[in-house]
Amino acid sequence: MSLPEIPGYRIDTLIGKGACGTVYTARHDSGSLVSVKILDPKSVNADLLVNRINRLYQATPPKATVPLIAHSLEKEPFLLIGGLMADRVIQGVGERFVPRTLQLSLGDYLGKRGSWMLIRRMAQVLAEFHRRRVAHGNLKPGNIFLDSDDGVLLSDYAQGLMPGLEELSYTDALLYAPPEQLMNPEGYLEGAGYGWDVYAFGTLAFRLLNGIFPRCDDTFQNVAPAAGEQRRRGVEADCECMALKLEKTRLAKWKGVAPTREEEEGRLVIERCLHLDAWKRYGDMSEVLRALEAIASERQQRLTAEADQERVDGIERRQKGWQAATGIGIAACVTLGTALIYKMSGKENPKSEVVEVEVVKEVEVKPEVDPEELREQRQKFLDMLADRNELEKANEEQVAAVQEMATDLMEAHKLSDKLLSWSLERGSEQLPTLEGRLGRLSMLEDKLERQLAVLQELPEEVRKNAWRLKLALAEVALASEKPQLAREKMQEVLGEAAVTDPDVQKRLARTRVLVCLLGSEDPETEVTQEELADTAAVLASLPEGERQTRRLESALTIAKARMQFRNGDDASALDTYRSAFTEMNRLCEEQPSLSALRIWRARGYSSAAQAATGAGEVDAAILLREQAAVELMELLEAQPNRADVQVELSAALSAIAQSALEEGELDRAGDLAARSLELLETAVANPEERAGALNQLASLKSVLAACRAGTGHPKEALRLVREGQAHAEASLLRDSKNPATRFRLGILAWQQCGLLSAEGKHAEALPLGAKARQTFIDLIAQKVSYPTSRELKRSLAYLTGDLGRAAQDARKEDEAVNYLRESVSIWEDLMQSEVDNDEFRAQHRWTAQGLRELGVVSSLPQKKR
Repeated sequence: MSLPEIPGYRIDTLIGKGACGTVYTARHDSGSLVSVKILDPKSVNADLLVNRINRLYQATPPKATVPLIAHSLEKEPFLLIGGLMADRVIQGVGERFVPRTLQLSLGDYLGKRGSWMLIRRMAQVLAEFHRRRVAHGNLKPGNIFLDSDDGVLLSDYAQGLMPGLEELSYTDALLYAPPEQLMNPEGYLEGAGYGWDVYAFGTLAFRLLNGIFPRCDDTFQNVAPAAGEQRRRGVEADCECMALKLEKTRLAKWKGVAPTREEEEGRLVIERCLHLDAWKRYGDMSEVLRALEAIASERQQRLTAEADQERVDGIERRQKGWQAATGIGIAACVTLGTALIYKMSGKENPKSEVVEVEVVKEVEVKPEVDPEELREQRQKFLDMLADRNELEKANEEQVAAVQEMATDLMEAHKLSDKLLSWSLERGSEQLPTLEGRLGRLSMLEDKLERQLAVLQELPEEVRKNAWRLKLALAEVALASEKPQLAREKMQEVLGEAAVTDPDVQKRLARTRVLVCLLGSEDPETEVTQEELADTAAVLASLPEGERQTRRLESALTIAKARMQFRNGDDASALDTYRSAFTEMNRLCEEQPSLSALRIWRARGYSSAAQAATGAGEVDAAILLREQAAVELMELLEAQPNRADVQVELSAALSAIAQSALEEGELDRAGDLAARSLELLETAVANPEERAGALNQLASLKSVLAACRAGTGHPKEALRLVREGQAHAEASLLRDSKNPATRFRLGILAWQQCGLLSAEGKHAEALPLGAKARQTFIDLIAQKVSYPTSRELKRSLAYLTGDLGRAAQDARKEDEAVNYLRESVSIWEDLMQSEVDNDEFRAQHRWTAQGLRELGVVSSLPQKKR
C-alpha cells in the first residue's frame, strides 16, 4: 500500500499495525516528530469518530487523551495526526520506536497490589471522557499510554467494535468487552458505551490485581498478547460465541484475602463493574471514580482520627508522668519537713530575754466598732453583689435566647422553603418522591391561603412577612401549571418585599423566570417583551458567572424563543434556541452528572425541532429530535427508573417515528413507535402521569396504525386508530381547547376515513374526512402556535387531495373536483413561501393531474353566470 502524502509532513518509520489501521512516525517541516495513524476505511466509522472528537475538543482540549494535532476524516485516506508517545531505540543501522503503552509494561503491574494507583488514574481519565459525553468503547492495555509523570492517556477511542463497520479483524479489546457489546455494537449509538467502559475498566483492573482475566481466563490467555508484546497474530474471533461463553462463566476468585479494609472495598467496586447485567453496573465511570474516591477519603479520615487519638494518648501519658513525679516530690517534701520539725523539737528551749522598745510617738486608738453592725453591712454588700451577678446572668441568658430564636427562625425559613420545594417537585434526586402530587398541591394552596388570612389580623410588624406566603403561593401556582395566578402573586410580592438576603433574591429571580418560562408554554398566557426585559434586568443584578445565574439566563432565552415561535416567527425562534443551547451545553459539560440540566436541554432540543419544522428546516428538525433522544437515552441508561426521563424519551422517539413515517420508512417508524409506547406505558403507571400523557399515547397509536396499514394489516390499523381516538377524546375532556389534541383527533379521523374508503365504505368515510378538514381549517383560522401554520396547511392539502380521490371512488365527481381544487390551491399557497420545496411541487402536480383526469382543465372554480 502506498503511503499518502501529507502537506507539511514526511512519513518515516512504522510503529505498529492494529485492527483499525497502521501507525507511523512522521516528521514535520519544523523538525518535530509526530505519530500518524492511517485508518482502514472498512474498519472504522469515520462519521462517528469525527463526532466524538468534536465532543472531546468542544470546550478545552482534554487532559485524558493522547494529544490530537489534526485529522482528516471527511474523505479517504482517513488520517489521525497526534503526539508521539514512543521511545526511540537504535537497532543496528536503523531505528525503531517503542510505544509507551501499558501493554509493553504489563509485566510490571500484573498480579501486584501496587497497581491500585494505576487503576485510580485509569478511572480518572475515563471519567473525564464520560463527562464530555464520549464513551471510549475500545479499552485495552495497548490503548493506554503512560507518560513521563506516570500519568495515563487514552487513545483509539470510538474505534474497534463500533457500529457501521464493514469488517474488523481480531483485536484484544474484545477480551475486555462486555457481552452486550459483542452481540450488538449498534448499542453505542444509544448510549450503551458508558456501561461498556465500566465493564472493560473492571476487567482490566481485575487482571492487573489478580494476574488473570475475571472470566474465561484459560481461553483469553491463549489469545491475549503476551506482556511486553503488542499483538497476537493468527487469531480469529467469533463475537457471538465469546458473548455466550462470558454469560455462562462465573466470576473468578480473588487471589488471597484482601490485606486491608480499603482493598476489600475496592474489590467490591470492581466486582460491581463486572456485573453481566448492564443495569446493575455503575452508570458511568464518574460513578466508579466517586466510589473509589469515597474509599480513599474514608481511609484518610480514619488515619487522621488514629493520629489524633495517638496524640491524645501521648498527652495523657505525659500528664500521668508529671502527676507521678509531682506526687513523689510532695512526698519527699513532707518527709523532709517532718524530719526538720522533729529535729527542732528535740533541742533545749533557750532562756527568755526582755527587749526594751523605745516608743517614738504615742498612737491614739479609736473606739472599737460594733461587730454586729459590721456583720450586717458585710451581708448587705454580699446580697447586692449576688443580685448584680444574678442580673448579669439573666441578661446574658436573655441575649443568648434571642440569638437562638433568631437562628431558629432563619433555620425554620430554610426548612420551610426546602419542604415547600419538595412538595412542589414531581420527584427529586435528593429526596424521595411524594405520591398524590395534584392533591398535595391543592392542599398546600388552601393552607397557605388560610395562613395568609390569619396573618392579616396580626400586628404590623408580623404582617411584614406576608410576602413570604405570597411567594410560596406563586411557586405552588407554577407547580400546578397556573402561570397567570403565579404572575399575580409575584406582582404582590414585588410590591411588598424589601429583600437583602442574597438567597431570597435568587429565589425571587428564579420564580420570575419560571413565570416567563411556563407562561410561554400556556396558550392562555401572554409573556410580553417588557416582562422578558424586566426579568433579564433582575438576572443582571445577580452574581455574574455563577451557574445558577447562567441557568436562569438560558431558561429566559428559551422562554423568549417560545414566544417568537408562538408569534409565528419560526426562523428567529430557531436562532434564539441555538443561542440558548450554547450556554446550556457549557453548563451540562461542567455538571454532566446533573440529570435535571440534561433533561432540560433535551426538552429544549424538542422545542427547537418544532420551530425548525415551522421554518421549513426539516433536516435541522430531525437532527434536533435525534439529539434529544440520544441525550435522554444516556440519562435513562444511568437512571433506568426515572419516569420523567422515560416520558421525555418516549416523546422524542415518537417525533422521530413520525418523521420516519413521512419519509416512507415504515419498518423504522414502527420500531421507534413501539419502543416509545413501551416506555410510555411503563412511565405512566401513576394515574396522574397517565392523564398528562394521553395525547402522546394517541399520537403513538396513530403512527403505529399508519405502519400497520402500510404493511397490509388494515384491521389492526383500524383498532389502533380507535384506541388513539379514545385517548385523544379523554385528553380533550381535561383541556377542551388544546390545539395539539384537536389536531391529533383530526389526523386520526383522516386515518379512519382512509381505512374505511379502502374497504369501500365511502358513506362512513367521507363525513369523517370532512370533519378532519373542518378541524384543520378552524386551527388555521385561530392562528395557533402549535401545530404551526405550515404544518396545518400541509396536512390540509394532503387531506383534501385524499378526499378528492375518495369522492371520485364514490362516484361523487362534483365533491371530488371541489376537494382537488382546494388541495391545488393550498399547495400553490405553500409554494409561494417555499419556492424550492420539491415535496410541494410534486404534490401540486399529482393533485392537478387528478383534476385533469376528471376533465377539469383549470384548477380555479368556475365563475357564476
